[in-house]
Parts: sequence; structure tokens; C-alpha cells
Amino acid sequence: MAIEDLDEHEQGERVRKWLGQNGGSIILGICVGIAGLAGWQYWQQAARERTQAAQVEYQALVDAEESKDAEAAAKAAATLRKDFSSTPYGVFAALSQSRDAVGKGDLAAAEEALQWARGIDVDLPALQELVTVRLAQVKLAQGQAQAVLDLLKDDTSAGFKGVVSELRGDALVVLGRIDDARAAYEDALAALDAGSPQRNFVEMKRDDLAAAVATAAPAPIAPAAPAAPQTPAEPTAAAADAAKANS
Repeated sequence: MAIEDLDEHEQGERVRKWLGQNGGSIILGICVGIAGLAGWQYWQQAARERTQAAQVEYQALVDAEESKDAEAAAKAAATLRKDFSSTPYGVFAALSQSRDAVGKGDLAAAEEALQWARGIDVDLPALQELVTVRLAQVKLAQGQAQAVLDLLKDDTSAGFKGVVSELRGDALVVLGRIDDARAAYEDALAALDAGSPQRNFVEMKRDDLAAAVATAAPAPIAPAAPAAPQTPAEPTAAAADAAKANS
């Protein structure tokens, strides 16, 4: 028993000595861990509150658009872009602004809103693809066909493949690349659902390419008509008399 008690005593002394040497570090580590956990929880709570505030502001934008209150809608969209740019709702606001600008014929304002939205990283690939497609549509309306091809050069998800291929076909037509345009329209038809109403428009564009080629082809040059044979002129009376004198 004495030996066991001595062993327990020695072990206790060793533990107390170790705690004396390392206790400060342990306490500091615990405090840092608690502070980190508290900070993480605070950040999550702040993010939730920020998202909720963005949702409220976006609902105000939707309500203003439904009630045709252009001033309130513009104010809500500006607030979303300024104060909630790190959320998807800021991108939604830019999409709304671009749609309104297109409706007014202000393609420059539409392009500005979409270019801003493209610079926001919200980690939602589908949303970013939608922004790119809208920007390509605006660029096409501005007559910037090559810019459309540059925007749409990267692979897209299946959900956007049909509309992207159609846009590429439209841009290629503007550039006069008829064969490439036909291939792009075929890609669009392959990606679109059989019951999609957009198929009819794509098929019309594809079929109209034949007419475009015929219009662009130079008309054949008709062969020149053969010259009419010249009839000898009747001799004058003086020429006849001269001929008799010489005979």
C-alpha cells in the first residue's frame, strides 16, 4: 500500500508540475478556441441577418415592379447593388435594371448593369451563366457580333446550351459565316427539348440561311449578244459615175 500511495503521490506531483509549466498555454488555447467559436457564430448570425435584409429589399423591388412604381424600383435596385453586392440579390437587381434599360432602348445602361453583375462572385454558376447570356443578347443588339462569340466561347451547362448555340448562330450570320451559323443552329436544335416553342424560331433561322446564301451570291453575267452584221452602204450617184468612167 505504501508503494502504491507513493506512486500516486509522485504521479500527482508530476501532473501538478506539468500543469504549472503548461497551464498558461492550455488556458490561452481554450480562450482562443472559445473566441473563435464565438466569432464564427457571430459571423453566421450576421450573414443570416444580412441575407434576410437583402430578401426584404429585393421583395420591395419586386413589389415596386408589379405596381409599376419605377422610382421605387430604381431605388430598391440601387440599394441592393450598393449594400448587398456580395449576395445573389445584388445580381438579381442588376438583371432587373438591364431588363428595364432594354425596354427603354438604353442598351448602354443595360450593358453597364450586366458588366457589373459579371464582376460579382456569388458562387452560383447558373446565375453567372444567365448574366453572360443576357450580356451577349445586349451585345448582339448593339451589333457587336464578335464580342458575342468571345463571351460565349466557354462551355456552358446543359440548361443554357440551346440559347447559347442560337446566339452564336445569330452572331455568325452577322459575320457572314453561314456554314458555321448553320452548325450552331443545329447544335441549338439538338439541345432544345422537342416540345420547346423556341425550336420553331431556330428552325426558321436555319432554313433562312439558304435564302441568305442565294441573296449574297453574285448574279451570273449574261453572255454578250453577238454583234449584228453590218449591211454594206448603198453607193452614191457620184461613186457610180466614177466607177463607170474607170470601166
